[in-house]
Amino acid sequence: MPASLEVLGAGILIVDDQQSNLRLLEFVLRRAGYVGVSSTTEPSQVCALHRRDHYDLIILDLQMPHMNGFQVMEELAKGERAVILVLSADPVQMTRALAAGAAGFLSKPFVLAEVVARVQAMLEKTTAARASRRRSRKYAATAL
Repeated sequence: MPASLEVLGAGILIVDDQQSNLRLLEFVLRRAGYVGVSSTTEPSQVCALHRRDHYDLIILDLQMPHMNGFQVMEELAKGERAVILVLSADPVQMTRALAAGAAGFLSKPFVLAEVVARVQAMLEKTTAARASRRRSRKYAATAL
């Protein structure tokens, strides 16, 4: 099923220390119609970027120098909620990543069609939850 305009306009941050992975994921997501895609090779910048831009989805590599994906998730947990899709070459890390707050996990090397499908599914869930919260607030405001 094609993604809605709201889903295609969602803010997505890709975090990976490998520039080639960033370029590939950016290309695939933009080709799928996503317009709010940005990226960084600096995991230490993720929290500040998320506070500024309020991403709908963060695609996060686990194995990075200086600050790994688990440390990034730990820092993100201290602030505004983030929906995280973890990518890792080590599938053994899946249980730990999900326990640390990731909403999804994909093993590297990944199938590009699977990445696009997972991103769409996660963003549809996120945008549906956001719409439900807006309806609830609107209903609560009119009930008063």
